[in-house]
Amino acid sequence: MQNTKHSSFSGVEILPGTTMQEYLDELRIRHPRLYERLDLARLDPTQLARIYEALDCFASPFDTKEHGGRGDAYRNTQLAHPLVRARGISNLCELAIPVDSSPARSFLLDALGGNGTMTRAMRLLQPDTSPAIFTGDVAAPMIADALAQGLPAVRQSTQRWLFRDAALDGVIFAYGTHHIPVDERPQAMAEAHRVLRPGGRIVVHDFEEGSTTARWYSEALDRYTYTGHKHEHFLREEMHELLVTAGFHDVRVRYLYDPCVVDADSPAAARRGVINYMYDLFALAKLVPPDALDDEDSWMIVDEVVRRYATFGSDERARLGAQVAELTVRPSGRGFRAELPRVALVATATR
Repeated sequence: MQNTKHSSFSGVEILPGTTMQEYLDELRIRHPRLYERLDLARLDPTQLARIYEALDCFASPFDTKEHGGRGDAYRNTQLAHPLVRARGISNLCELAIPVDSSPARSFLLDALGGNGTMTRAMRLLQPDTSPAIFTGDVAAPMIADALAQGLPAVRQSTQRWLFRDAALDGVIFAYGTHHIPVDERPQAMAEAHRVLRPGGRIVVHDFEEGSTTARWYSEALDRYTYTGHKHEHFLREEMHELLVTAGFHDVRVRYLYDPCVVDADSPAAARRGVINYMYDLFALAKLVPPDALDDEDSWMIVDEVVRRYATFGSDERARLGAQVAELTVRPSGRGFRAELPRVALVATATR
């Protein structure tokens, strides 16, 4: 990391009860590869304090339940089930590896990484060849949880990153890119361009506005969660234009199959597992109270809503290729697999 000793960060609180100086001292020891890629010299303590004060004032849906968010449910569900979205996660990481590098030698930023699901999943999927993944997020509870798990993580705004220029091989925006306000998206892409080395890769993942998967968020989550969900998803043209304007080349926008998958010993257990995962992850407490899920009639209400947004019409089936077009349970190995189809819109480009 470039010179930071000219300033004291003891007065800047990056997380509740943790100053920037304390965070950096711990990072230097526990996560030196992340530490050496930061550049706090470009932000003085006054600027940093303003950034984190603004983040703390922002009401995030991923705050704790105590502060009106659904972040507790989101974190706990991902911790308990790190591989439900393994197929999409592994594909995104593969797309982020530069052509002149290899996974084990690459350093990636999961820019909207929550509490580190992508890192945990890749370590399980590729224990010997997983890239080094740094988790970034704006929500303090998410980053605090990732750090508590021993994962390299940094809290930063979407518009001002703490990384030095050309520090990373790849940047991934995934599973929440729609949470970036439309007017802040160009600056987020510009920051990604700045921190990527020449030849580095960017991957932008979201769900196409108006698609069945996007409507799960804009309709079901908005109606059945206590946080609502008033966020704009993406169009192909917007993704392409954002990356071109930020200075990237070789921009390509495609559809990516990104299912939720649960394995179990019986068809009923597999189906219940994936339905419960969707309920728990997104905290659909306004649909059915959590203590009512054991009631079969209440559980069937959840089942019906989840299936509605996992059933693709003829106009969208072409994007799925040979994949399933509705919630499907079938034999797999020695047990059964429930597969809930989702289709993402993904843009890739090179620095």
